[in-house]
Amino acid sequence: MIVDEPGMKVISAAVGMYDIMEQQVSIVESLEKKRAPFKDMAAIYILAPTHDSVRRLLDDFADKNKVLYGRAIFLYFLGPVPKNMINELKQCKQLIKRLKAMAEINVDFLIKEERAFVLDMNDPFASLYRGNSAELKAAEKLVTLCATLNEYPYIRYSQSSRTCNSLASIFKMKMDQFVGSNPSWWYHGSGNCPFHNGERDRSTVLLLDRSSDCLTPLMHDFTYQAMVNDLLKVYGDKITYKAESPDNPRKTEDKDVLLNDKDKLWVEMRGEHIAKVIEVLSGRIQEVVNSSTSNVARKDKGSNMSLAQLASALKELPEYREVMSKLSQHMHIAHECMDEFNRVGLLDLSDVEQTLATGKDEDGRSTKLSDSMSRCEQALLRIREPKDRLRLVLIATISQGGLSYSDKDRLLRAAQLGRKELQTLESLAQLGIPTVNNKSTGTTSSSSSSSKTGFLG
Repeated sequence: MIVDEPGMKVISAAVGMYDIMEQQVSIVESLEKKRAPFKDMAAIYILAPTHDSVRRLLDDFADKNKVLYGRAIFLYFLGPVPKNMINELKQCKQLIKRLKAMAEINVDFLIKEERAFVLDMNDPFASLYRGNSAELKAAEKLVTLCATLNEYPYIRYSQSSRTCNSLASIFKMKMDQFVGSNPSWWYHGSGNCPFHNGERDRSTVLLLDRSSDCLTPLMHDFTYQAMVNDLLKVYGDKITYKAESPDNPRKTEDKDVLLNDKDKLWVEMRGEHIAKVIEVLSGRIQEVVNSSTSNVARKDKGSNMSLAQLASALKELPEYREVMSKLSQHMHIAHECMDEFNRVGLLDLSDVEQTLATGKDEDGRSTKLSDSMSRCEQALLRIREPKDRLRLVLIATISQGGLSYSDKDRLLRAAQLGRKELQTLESLAQLGIPTVNNKSTGTTSSSSSSSKTGFLG
């Protein structure tokens, strides 16, 4: 199997290497790297429909004396292939005479969780507000998602959002083109569902612009998944933590953990409050220890085992090793979250954030804006990292719909932001959020918004 970078991401998000090997695929290689020839083997290509990937594919068959693979080539693209690329493929005789299958498999998105996906667009967020190239790319990827799910959705969006308005129009056009060019394709609500009792109404896609809610992503959340991604270093699904060395408990070593849907404990715990996670993990660890201790005691009835002997015997039990390994992994990660929580002083900081966002204190009483600004100023003086100071200034600005000149100057003096952070603050105007508002009421206001919606069927 030969995959380009986007193809590798799609496959890795869906299946593991063991699953691939089970389907009689003996090796997976990168299209972008130099590869050894396997002239007695068939080859499966899974590629993004890009000029770069098509060019690299054609290079594999440019010289008939240096073709890398056998007489059977299977070619699959993540999304629709433009006509000009199809014409390029047709011109390659060495590829065409080996080609046994070619299809658009429509999976140009990444599965993150059972009910969550991302479009994996490397375009900067700002590009959505500067033109429609990113919107076109997003629309094409959404079409592959709908094609895979057999959905021909209605589209709802905010009429006040230029980005959503444009994306909705492009997405509908692309979706209509796909449906028109694939007469055998069925969708829910069409009356042609092939599964018994599987028919249901057409779905609805709700397009939301970030300007509809800029505040929520900035607020600290204390569920397990939110804290891991907010406070610790996570690369994709991988997190690395310090664990005791199995050879020497006095030493620690780096251990990598994948936090994804294959980890049942992660799936169970990720939406829970961090305090509950630690409580549940502690209880289960104690249960395993008690159960295993009882088993060891029965096996060694009549002997007086020391604690060291007991611990050693427990580690010999396969069920102990597997269960405790997973429990201890998450206990380490959860405690790292709490260590960072205490180091940064998130308990007090989150109280300031909630007061700014809701306009009320922890007792439900409305707060004075001057008091909230004073608390915010004091918090900024304590925060070490510039990005965290920017985060609080953004929360204060967005939650109040802009600050007065005096309050803005006051917070900026305390925050001591650099040029880059100040540019980010002023960029709120691109989302329709002012940074200055002289219509102060004297009380902390809560954030809310409303808008008319557009509809495309």
